Amino acid sequence: MPATTHRVRQRPPLRALGLSAILMLVGVVVVLMAQLLEENLPLLVIGLVVIALGFVLFGVSTWVARAMRVHVILDEDGYVLQGRDTTESGKWSDVGRVTRGSDRMTLHHKDGTRVQLVVARGARADLDALGADIARRLDANRGYRG
Repeated sequence: MPATTHRVRQRPPLRALGLSAILMLVGVVVVLMAQLLEENLPLLVIGLVVIALGFVLFGVSTWVARAMRVHVILDEDGYVLQGRDTTESGKWSDVGRVTRGSDRMTLHHKDGTRVQLVVARGARADLDALGADIARRLDANRGYRG
């Protein structure tokens, strides 16, 4: 079986995105209040700083969401998980069982360690395809015919 690669999208940082939206909204309200109070410079500066903080948090959250993608490479010997800064690998012979939840898949190793892949809620098809591929590879590794 040739090696396959799956791109798994992780959950986006929703709290940070929500907080950035709130910061920008509060900043706009403070700037508008400064305009209504006519030439209230300290209030205007505070409002602009809060808006800037909201934009910075939004940008960082977007960058983190893109960086959280994981490439899962499966071959007949095992798997390799490649994230932005880390790489983790394992052999099929070390995997005792695989469990799946609605948004995650866990590879349980025989030595008690676990590897979890958590996906975004809308990425269930990614998890379905990955699960089917892992099942085929585990069956082939154990000599089962399907």
